[in-house]
Amino acid sequence: MEPLFEKIPQRDSICEMIINQFTKMIKKGELEIGDKIPPERNLAEQFGVGRSTIREAIKSMTSMGLLEARLGEGTFVRKVDSDDIKQQLQWGLYLDPVPFNELVELRKILELETVKKAALNRTEKEISEMESWINAMKKDLKANRNKKNDLMFHMTIAKASDNKMIYNLLDLIRMSLEEWFENVLEDPTNVENSINEHELILGSIIKQDVDQAVKYMESHLALGEQRLFHRIELNKKD
Repeated sequence: MEPLFEKIPQRDSICEMIINQFTKMIKKGELEIGDKIPPERNLAEQFGVGRSTIREAIKSMTSMGLLEARLGEGTFVRKVDSDDIKQQLQWGLYLDPVPFNELVELRKILELETVKKAALNRTEKEISEMESWINAMKKDLKANRNKKNDLMFHMTIAKASDNKMIYNLLDLIRMSLEEWFENVLEDPTNVENSINEHELILGSIIKQDVDQAVKYMESHLALGEQRLFHRIELNKKD
């Protein structure tokens, strides 16, 4: 019987290469949902690696949700739930956080492009959604509630960009963004200022004025950065 898998060059990350071969085969349909994978010994021979390496790769793929082990039956290809994977990534990024200055840089890269595309592609429904999040902020100035309203305003802009990849990237860091917003919005003055800045951004999106939308978002992000680091310094003193 012809081997399913190729031997792994020793210079490469062996476990990663095994996972890559599996994911490519699943994507191509060469391994289908419910297929039973060969036993460890067989896989070790096909890949030309030790059984401990195979166990490590299988353990990683099981954690990722690509495979599932059934007691007494073996290991099978599992239907991937993208929401489960996204949640794992969100928690991973949140529990192993990057410095806030790196988060600031990432927001600039994502959101300046996002607002540009949103000004061109927004729909009436998305405009109404953005308005509803601003109105929700106005009704309650408490940080623990408004962190979600603030986040959802920005997520709706990302949705209006009509680029799913941009939206998904922003969604991956949503928990870190909520922590940022909660820090900043502890000060009611910051809530009011954010509302005003959101309204300027939304107004330019409604008018489909790309240059103005970018200008207002750039200003909003710069002011948000100042507020964040100011709050961090205050918390250190406390």
